[in-house]
Amino acid sequence: MGWLITWGTPLTLLGETAEDVAAAQRELVRIGIDRPAARATGSPEDWTDKELASFPTGTFADLEQARRHRPVVVVDVRRADEHDSARIKGAVNVPIHELPQRVADVPEGELWVHCASGYRASIAASILDAAGRQVVAIDDSFDNAEKVGLHLVGPEA
Repeated sequence: MGWLITWGTPLTLLGETAEDVAAAQRELVRIGIDRPAARATGSPEDWTDKELASFPTGTFADLEQARRHRPVVVVDVRRADEHDSARIKGAVNVPIHELPQRVADVPEGELWVHCASGYRASIAASILDAAGRQVVAIDDSFDNAEKVGLHLVGPEA
């Protein structure tokens, strides 16, 4: 959260239960955000009268299959040092903390967004989806990428 919002931005905490909201607030205190502007409990359907949006998720095996049948853009949202040490050949690196300011730098096309484990990818996919981009969030461990046949390159490449 601290990487993605401008410091001082009013923040509303949402959670299914009061305990969920309290846990989120404790985590935010650890990075210096100690007073959210508001909080609410319930489910996403309780907080809007609009249709809820979603985007597809997949695994590295799904990405490998998709690349066999159509052109896709692989977006790696890990830190630059993570990307530099091992990456999927041809992946575009836009670290998640830079993504809100660099959405325009992400190539057009069907975007398959990944990180090391799926957490950052889901957040990045949400940002890109909100910008009107076609996304698939990879919810998988990067350790599986090479195991399923994706060609990885390292620092020398």
